[in-house]
Amino acid sequence: MNKRLLRWLTIVLPVGFFVALLSTIDYFFKGYFSFWGILSALLVISLGAGVFSTWVFGFIDNREEEIRRRAKQLEALNSASLALTTELDLSLVLQKVVDISRGLINSRYCALGVLNEDGTYFEQFITSGISLDEKNTIGEPPHGKGLFKVLMQEGKPLLVDDIVSHEKHSGFPEAHPKMDNLVGVPVRIKGKVIGDLYLSEKLDDAYSKNPKVIPYTQEDQQVLEMFATQAAIAIENARLYRQIQDLAVLEERERFGMDLHDGTIQSIYAVGLILEDVKRRLVSEPESSKEKITQSIISLNNAISDIRNYILDLRPQHFQGRNVVQGIEELARALRANTFMNVDVDIDEIDPEKLSSEQTIEILQIAQEALTNVQKHARASSLDISLENNNGRFEMRIRDNGVSIHEDALRNSSGNGLKNMSERASILNGEISVGQFEGGGTEVYLNIPIK
Repeated sequence: MNKRLLRWLTIVLPVGFFVALLSTIDYFFKGYFSFWGILSALLVISLGAGVFSTWVFGFIDNREEEIRRRAKQLEALNSASLALTTELDLSLVLQKVVDISRGLINSRYCALGVLNEDGTYFEQFITSGISLDEKNTIGEPPHGKGLFKVLMQEGKPLLVDDIVSHEKHSGFPEAHPKMDNLVGVPVRIKGKVIGDLYLSEKLDDAYSKNPKVIPYTQEDQQVLEMFATQAAIAIENARLYRQIQDLAVLEERERFGMDLHDGTIQSIYAVGLILEDVKRRLVSEPESSKEKITQSIISLNNAISDIRNYILDLRPQHFQGRNVVQGIEELARALRANTFMNVDVDIDEIDPEKLSSEQTIEILQIAQEALTNVQKHARASSLDISLENNNGRFEMRIRDNGVSIHEDALRNSSGNGLKNMSERASILNGEISVGQFEGGGTEVYLNIPIK
């Protein structure tokens, strides 16, 4: 049943009812009422029914219009909230908040003041509706005085019909655009106010060439409060995303430095030792010296390749394609060649396939760090490396017969070597210990779970 038919029925049915009633009365009390009296009564009843119908349907129309307006606002609010969730860059999120707010409640200007940690002034002031030239002309952005300070201190919504006449108004800069009214709401994250959102100059028609400024309503304030809640979520997500990115960069820098120390720098250090040896043997053993110089050139080229790969965010090439057994044997051969030390490798029931490539690289980096420390500090003549699968755990022991490491050195080490080995063991979910070996010298012991 459409509304027009229902409107007529609210008139026809009461009139019909009273016509039937008057006809019944006239039948039983014939001659008691005159014709004109009955006609007058019908006219009064019809007029009353018409007025009543107009009032009822006017009320219904107003309610329907309000429902349509609220539905439109909620739809706009939902679209605005979805638009915020598509962005994770914090600066872009803040700008989107003010741009969307201005369109959500048709306003000429919008601003978001981002508070400092103590909530005493604006660290940032993002605007919409003011051009860059206007900003430059206005000068320094506000820090939170006047009406801004009211919302900042009280943390409650603010609705002002006339800014200039408000007792807390502190004045506008000389080049500031004219602003008559204002609505402001706090932006909260986990109960803490992190900023204030302001709208000014509500317009009656966004598409008119000469729109009129109209007052903000409680309904506008409520919509802005709901949007501020969504804005807070988007700002928090963007902040968390930035923190995650910063943490990832920090972790990558640490890994970069750790890998350079354990791999590339150690390789270059080994080249330096070879060249020192060549310098002593160049005259007495020219052919052997030429081979060592060629080996040094190859090692330096590999180091350059590693550095290039780090810059391109690739893993170091030194151990790529090698399993743990091959890598340990290669390190042992290099140590023998560079130091003439007796190096013994003992491998017991190790299945290299049970170690992933990531595990293998970390293990070999630990081994290389340990061997470099022996070469630099231990003054050892022999070294034993043992690999063992002990009930589902990979164990590696590196023992030398040189100068034992002191407890003070373990506690107060200023270098990165011991720290890097410990961090790599943690990456492997394993344990590492470095200490004096009971037979003299130093032992490095690594224990990690395997498949």
